[in-house]
Amino acid sequence: MRVAVISDIHANLAAFNAVINSAAPEVDEFWCLGDLVGYGPDPEACIALAQRSCSVILAGNHDLAACGKMDVSDFSCHARKAMEWTWQQISTKSKAFLASLPVSHTHRGILLSHGSPRNPVWEYIMSESDALETFRDVSFSHCFFGHSHLPSAFILKKKMGRDILQVMYGEADQQVDSFPNSARYLLNPGSVGFPRDAQDAHSSDTLASAIARYAIYDTDIKRWTFRRIVYDMRETAERMYVCGLW
Repeated sequence: MRVAVISDIHANLAAFNAVINSAAPEVDEFWCLGDLVGYGPDPEACIALAQRSCSVILAGNHDLAACGKMDVSDFSCHARKAMEWTWQQISTKSKAFLASLPVSHTHRGILLSHGSPRNPVWEYIMSESDALETFRDVSFSHCFFGHSHLPSAFILKKKMGRDILQVMYGEADQQVDSFPNSARYLLNPGSVGFPRDAQDAHSSDTLASAIARYAIYDTDIKRWTFRRIVYDMRETAERMYVCGLW
């Protein structure tokens, strides 16, 4: 089976549609690692599209805030302002749906977590030390996670009796073959709605060619492939500005 692994959509429907349209012809399922809402202008539509498209959906910190399960006092000023706007835009039914979602879940033998499985709601995995602490404290062979908006792979291997950590920050179409039984994997597809890696932050001069990130995972051969898709964000950005989200 081939799976599209997506995360951190953040109410950016244009990016979400671009990823769905790009990945759908080659995958059997979509797994979403959380943060359907926050920042962008289309929270209700993104929740509905995830419900139609994804067989697994996790809750991120923005989703928990949107349904009232998390206080926003620890959010940045920008994120808090966007969440206050989002509260007014999504239905009671959507809030109940977000409230029902887990923040981590084991599916087909793979640990899925919004953030670090040590603290799926808040903790980031961005560095070697973050990854090593996670490998030390949580038992898993494969973990797919999001939250950082950073496409990345942390691979812990045994060599001559010693632990060796390999780190990759996912270039487009870069592959990770995750089959050695002795290795352990932390894999992040990056963000659909608002990627933060340097490659994508500086890859375009105009909103007409914005970037969305995701990954394809083949469960049979255990191969992970980082993907990126270009889409037009101009109309989304205009509405963000009008709504005071920009």
